[in-house]
Amino acid sequence: MLPLLVLSIIFLFLVVGASVFVICGVLPPLRKYGLSAALWCATCGPCVVLWMLLGGFAMVANALALQAAQTKNLHLPVLPNGIGTGYIVLGLMGTIVVATVVAWVHQTAIRQMTFALFRIYAGLVSAGIGSVWGWCLWISLVLDTHLPYRFLLWGLGMVVLCAGFGYAGFRWAKKLRNDSPTMPGLVSQAEFAGLV
Repeated sequence: MLPLLVLSIIFLFLVVGASVFVICGVLPPLRKYGLSAALWCATCGPCVVLWMLLGGFAMVANALALQAAQTKNLHLPVLPNGIGTGYIVLGLMGTIVVATVVAWVHQTAIRQMTFALFRIYAGLVSAGIGSVWGWCLWISLVLDTHLPYRFLLWGLGMVVLCAGFGYAGFRWAKKLRNDSPTMPGLVSQAEFAGLV
C-alpha cells in the first residue's frame, strides 16, 4: 500500500511538471523556462514523499517511546498540539526551497552547454515528458475495460508521444533556452548559439 502511495504522489508531480512544460511551450514568453519549471514541479514529488516518510517514522518512534514509558512508569513530556501544523509548514517551505535550488542549478547548468549538447538534452528530456503522457494514456486505457487491443494502443501511443515530444524538443531547442549568458562561462557565445 505504501509503495503505491509513494509512486502515486511522485507520478502526480511528474504529471504536473509535464503539464507545466506543455503550458510553457505554448506560451512564447515562458518557453525558455519550460524545462526548469517542469523540473521544479517534478522535484516537489520526492521532497513531499520524504517529508511524509519522515513524519511517519517520527509518529512510529513517538508511539514506541510512549509504549516503553508506560511499561516503565516514566513520565514523558506532552508534545504541543500545533506540532503537526508546524511540521507541515516546515515541510512545504523545505520542499519549495529544495525545488527552487534544483531548478536554479539546472538553469545555470544548461546555460553552460554548447548548443549541440543542449539540443540532445532537450530532445531526451522532452521524450521523457512524452513518456509521462504515455503513462497517463495507459491509465486511461486500463480504466476503459471494453476497449479491445489496449496494450497495442498503449504501445503505439507511447512510441508516438515519446518520439513526438523528443523530436519537438530537439527541433525547437533554441526556443527552450535563455538568451546567451552575459558573463563569461565554460562555452563561448558562438558555441552557445550553435554557430560553431
